[in-house]
Amino acid sequence: MYGDTSSAAAKLSIPGTSVTASADDGNVPANTVDGNLATRWSASGDGQWIQYDLGANKKLAYMKIAFLSGDIRTSTFDIQASTDNVSFTTISANVTSSLNTALQTFDFPDADPVRYVRIVGHGNSVNAWNSYTEVEMYGGDSSGSGGSGTVVPVSTSSQLSSALSNAAAGTTIVLANGTYTQSTPFIITGKQGTSAAPITIKAANQGQAIISGGAAIHISSSSYVTIEGLKFTNTGNTAILLDGSNHIRVTRNTFALAATGGDLIWLQVSGSNSHHNQIDHNDFGNKSDTAPLIAYQGDGNGNVSQYDVIELNYFHDVGPWVANGKETIRLGLSSVSLSNGYNTIQNNLFENTDGEPEIVSVKSGNNTVRYNTFKTSKGGLTSRHGHSNSFYGNFFLGDGVESNQDGIRIYGNDHKIYNNYMEKLTGNAILLDSGSYDGGSDGYPSNPSSSDLTAQWKIYRANVVNNTIVDSATGIIVGSGKTYPPQDSRVANNIVRNTVGTLYNEAATTNTVFEGNIGYGSTVNNKSRAAAEIWNTNPLFTTVGGLQKLSDSSPAINYAKGSYAFVTKDMDGETRSTNDTGADERSNATTFSIRPLTPADVGPLAP
Repeated sequence: MYGDTSSAAAKLSIPGTSVTASADDGNVPANTVDGNLATRWSASGDGQWIQYDLGANKKLAYMKIAFLSGDIRTSTFDIQASTDNVSFTTISANVTSSLNTALQTFDFPDADPVRYVRIVGHGNSVNAWNSYTEVEMYGGDSSGSGGSGTVVPVSTSSQLSSALSNAAAGTTIVLANGTYTQSTPFIITGKQGTSAAPITIKAANQGQAIISGGAAIHISSSSYVTIEGLKFTNTGNTAILLDGSNHIRVTRNTFALAATGGDLIWLQVSGSNSHHNQIDHNDFGNKSDTAPLIAYQGDGNGNVSQYDVIELNYFHDVGPWVANGKETIRLGLSSVSLSNGYNTIQNNLFENTDGEPEIVSVKSGNNTVRYNTFKTSKGGLTSRHGHSNSFYGNFFLGDGVESNQDGIRIYGNDHKIYNNYMEKLTGNAILLDSGSYDGGSDGYPSNPSSSDLTAQWKIYRANVVNNTIVDSATGIIVGSGKTYPPQDSRVANNIVRNTVGTLYNEAATTNTVFEGNIGYGSTVNNKSRAAAEIWNTNPLFTTVGGLQKLSDSSPAINYAKGSYAFVTKDMDGETRSTNDTGADERSNATTFSIRPLTPADVGPLAP
């Protein structure tokens, strides 16, 4: 049961030889089970993990962890469990320790069955190190609920269809190397796994089980299903359709669908009761057909899927360019734009995604897009519909040559744009556009028409804070020639250092508040702004890891004005103290938990 920390849960015996890790600095994993708080395992970096093999399937009730320097810094981590050492389920996410050097107890709903337990570190409150001195696991024998699971090997399409029809919680269907094709999709419907015993469909060898021809995978009215390690080359059908399902994981697959010359969505999420799905570590590309790679279509009643995560994917080689209809990710539609998604798009790499002006098109509310890298890609990140979206910690890296390399463009109410880094963009870096429709200060007009919902909505209360734009064609643009200019917005503590154009271009008359900004290298502003609003001074950058960051003599240090409580860290993930202006908070560090991503960091083969 949840909270079972009684004597019924015994300490599980784990020898040092059963402890492994993604890396270490010489302080080895076995140190965490030697009973000595003076020894430790340590590894630096977000996502570094340490893993414990319990020797057989067990029930895991809770665990205890002691942390190096635990009395002066807190550590953040996830706890994951697996029965096969391949597919891991997160049983406790974003756990934070308290200030204590002794063993601390971390409780969670009992996980049963579990053989492998992984602690995935996210650094500590001071730096990126994950350092654990002792780890203890508590539980008992597995109840047999789901048992060790049933492994069903398949090697033909008919065997796969039969296995899917008979799957139950704990079933793992393993596809042998080969091609699986038929004229209709493989169907998974009404199947319910559990968090501890999901239904898993995976390749025996990464990328060697191929879904082709008229085949695809459709999952409807199901939960806790994992699709892992497959390659999709099918023609004419959406490769994976998630319809009215929840807790579905699509991980470490390769999407390389054959071109049709028409519209083709590669992965679609739709239907009612859709929530808590995860799309991670996949490869998407090349794509020439129109329609999005990933499309969130809603449930037909005005609601978008909620609490989904799209992360650590490699999106690449999308084109040729069209005016509309070839987004890489479209998170919603105008018909669901007034619903809240609470979805997260994070730590993805978009490279040469040249499909259309909106690489990521957000069309719903209360979503987060963070820590992504957009590299040499035409188009940008757009909040096309919806309210209260947050865009932070993203890297937009152009080449200064290809046209239409944009940053962020928004419409609607209460968006936050902060800690983004933009370099050598040839299009609009940050655009607070004027609207063609006024949805009102609260953003929820009564009975808006379909044409109202498809319009570009007036901006209310946008916050554009602590961004850095360098060597680009434009800086921060407020307004345009449309009817409804932005209202009650703030542009604060940004740095724009370009050699062309107007750095802070007020293309419409608005009541936008400017404070603490720095501009240098070209025409600073086309209005009469005071130095306290936009200071024309050289930010004195230095190059760190290929990026322009503050030197120790930069006037941006401690220069930030106003109070923006949501800005607690900088673009590198480092904690801000007295805030500097721009995306970077000056430090002497040379390695960072957040940085521009490369293909090695994402996709099916990434750690």
